Amino acid sequence: MMAEPSLSRSEIEIRVCDITSEVLGMPRAEISSDSRLLEDLMCDSLDTVELMMELEEHFNIVLPSETSDPVHKSIFTRQPFRISDLAELVYVYLKLNLPRSSQQFRQPQTNAHSAKLIPFSQLDGIWKKSGRFESGLFEKLETKKSVKQYRRQTDGMRCLQLPAAEVEIGSDLTEAVADERPLHLVELDSFLIDAEPVSTTAYCRFLNSVGEVPDQFLTDWFILNADDDRDIHMLIHRNQSEWRPLPGCETWPMILVSWYGANAYSLWANDRLWTSYLDNSNESPGSYLPTEAQWEYAARGSESCLFPWGEAKPVPARLRAGLHRQKVNYRAQTLPLAPVNMQLGMSPFGLHHMAGNVWQWCRDWYDADFYQTLEATQQNPLNRTTTLVRSERGGSWVGPASLCRSSYRRGRPPIARGRCLGFRCISSVKDLS
Repeated sequence: MMAEPSLSRSEIEIRVCDITSEVLGMPRAEISSDSRLLEDLMCDSLDTVELMMELEEHFNIVLPSETSDPVHKSIFTRQPFRISDLAELVYVYLKLNLPRSSQQFRQPQTNAHSAKLIPFSQLDGIWKKSGRFESGLFEKLETKKSVKQYRRQTDGMRCLQLPAAEVEIGSDLTEAVADERPLHLVELDSFLIDAEPVSTTAYCRFLNSVGEVPDQFLTDWFILNADDDRDIHMLIHRNQSEWRPLPGCETWPMILVSWYGANAYSLWANDRLWTSYLDNSNESPGSYLPTEAQWEYAARGSESCLFPWGEAKPVPARLRAGLHRQKVNYRAQTLPLAPVNMQLGMSPFGLHHMAGNVWQWCRDWYDADFYQTLEATQQNPLNRTTTLVRSERGGSWVGPASLCRSSYRRGRPPIARGRCLGFRCISSVKDLS
């Protein structure tokens, strides 16, 4: 249905509430203009994209996934993001009166068999310390590549040791938006980073290794409320006392995991006190998730470029992005995720999925103005100033490929979890000795 140009903002809010009720399958009475998409309506990226598509059709407009327009950016990055904010975006683009000539959230489907798979090294079972691990947490791997590789004993993860370097972070390119600017140099020490996102198999190994934990821990990490419809897409389940991936999902990335759940794993994988997963102190080693600067360096190397492979435009054979189709209902095993060991979104260093497939949690608190501060240019920068949201990077299978560029930044509350949100870890080179 085409909306009349004379619609007021209050009228648009009512229609947006109606459409949100239909898309989310929630009673209309439970949705108001003050409803927060994430906290109240439990919208993740998939829900949000589906809602955007429905709004585009209803109002006959295009809602860009991003734009350099400061008004759009200021509305889209509000925290918390409410139905009233979404209605304001509709209002702005309805008044702009542009023809609906593009499809922002879609791209051709990627051939699931077009990329190469390498052997899957992440482990199942239970990790128990034993004499064979007395030589250290990491086993050195032989490689002909210039970057040293190791295998972490706790989870079998292949890790790459990135050299210390002075690297370019952020962007001054035309595509960059305000929170990516300015391009600036930072000095980073050498560190280890996971070659792949953490898989469902490895996450189950973590859960099985730590044993019985308080229910609150599991709720903080990944357990959803009983009325959360995303629960049908949970890729792991408990069989009596053992956690297992769903059949066919063993090599998929662990999704629907909060920042707390990712951080707990990062500490356990590095043989640290994983019960301190809240990281309230902001002191090392409070987390072994990559900082934004570490993640961006790992994604594209030391020089500024749009994507891990350079400036070339994303094509379906390179990454998983923009794959959601309107009104498609997924079962857990039909989510269009790629195995973590599939060579997609490859970085110059050889890391997998540094563009697309799943967003990845970073350690920093997200602040749109962080790059404007002195702290952003210091050695090994980390935003320790508490905000409402933690940073995430990399784009996903849901959103457009443009959001998969290496410098693109956004944040979500640390308790958030989504069907296109995962993580990888870092480790310290000090643990190599």
